[in-house]
Amino acid sequence: MRVSLTAVVFACVLCAVTVHSPTDAAHRDRGPAVIVRGAVCKSLSDPRYDVSCGTTAFGDVRYRCASDHRGHCPRTTSVTLRNVGRTPVTVTSVSGKHEGDRRIAPAPELAPGGTVTLRPRQDERYLFDILVRSLRRGVGAVEVVALH
Repeated sequence: MRVSLTAVVFACVLCAVTVHSPTDAAHRDRGPAVIVRGAVCKSLSDPRYDVSCGTTAFGDVRYRCASDHRGHCPRTTSVTLRNVGRTPVTVTSVSGKHEGDRRIAPAPELAPGGTVTLRPRQDERYLFDILVRSLRRGVGAVEVVALH
């Protein structure tokens, strides 16, 4: 039986899209990959770019719960981060009232060894993401030290 290379590539792409789609029912049933204490997010060495810690390191920052937790996880109300790198960084919180509403808070500078607590503004419900950026050349790193 002869199968064209195009058909094989198409089938592989279709499987990848189907298996890894965030709207897949199996993904929704497992719940989000949630932020955990001890997780580390690293910035790029180029200070022109932010890194999304929610996408690259922490998982879904909207919720917090133990990895073996079943059911609904409580909403994250604050995240405390420590700069565990040698490079000063800025840490920006992205929050909002609901899905589709994104507001960026001013980014505090975080020196090596320093800590900062990020939370949604008073009128907002969700902390959607945390962005980290090096202030000079060199990779910065922040670690989650507390969750509420």
